[in-house]
This record gives sequence, structure tokens and C-alpha cells, in this order.
Amino acid sequence: MVIDIASLGESFDLYDKETIIEIIDLFFEEYPERVKQLNKATETKDAELLRTSAHSLKGVISHFHAEKPRQLAKELEDKGAAQDFEAVEETKQALMEQIEQMLEELKEFKKEYQ
Repeated sequence: MVIDIASLGESFDLYDKETIIEIIDLFFEEYPERVKQLNKATETKDAELLRTSAHSLKGVISHFHAEKPRQLAKELEDKGAAQDFEAVEETKQALMEQIEQMLEELKEFKKEYQ
């Protein structure tokens, strides 16, 4: 599991079901654009775009208690800040794999609130 489901459930206890579904759906909607920006940053070696797009992903991922993808996004953010493109593609690929797993887990988690 990528997501700490127990922690996610505890943090979502503060919200009603509609809000939880809205938060998850918003992530599903915004995820492709965030990834597009991350891909653009790595393709063009735009360090500032890498930093900001990774930071944005990291923030959203943090809401879902998914430590491994959050950590990978932080690594990319730090690489952007340092203008270091060494192993960026490998880190980005690892992040994408983690996020794909996270998406599947969120789909299952969302079913509990529908």
C-alpha cells in the first residue's frame, strides 16, 4: 500500500462524505496537468518548473498520507532547486509508478464514501 489508509481515514473523519469525494475527485482531475508540467520540466531541463511542479505534486500527495510518493516529489523539488538533472528521469518514473498505485488505492477508498 502506498497510502497509509488508517491515517487518511482519521484525517478525513473531520469532513463529510461529499467533501471527501470532492477532494479525491479534484486530485484525479488535476493530476494529469501536474504531471504534464513535470514532464515538460524534465524534457526542457527547466529547473524552476521542475521545482514548482514537484512542489505542487508533493503538497497534494501529502493530503493523502502517501509517504513514498511524497518523498519522491520532494527529491524532484530539491533537484529543481539545485538545478540538478542527474537521475531526474529515474526519480520521476518511480514517482509516476507510486502515483499510479496511489490512484488505484484512492479509487477503492472513495468507494467507501459513495
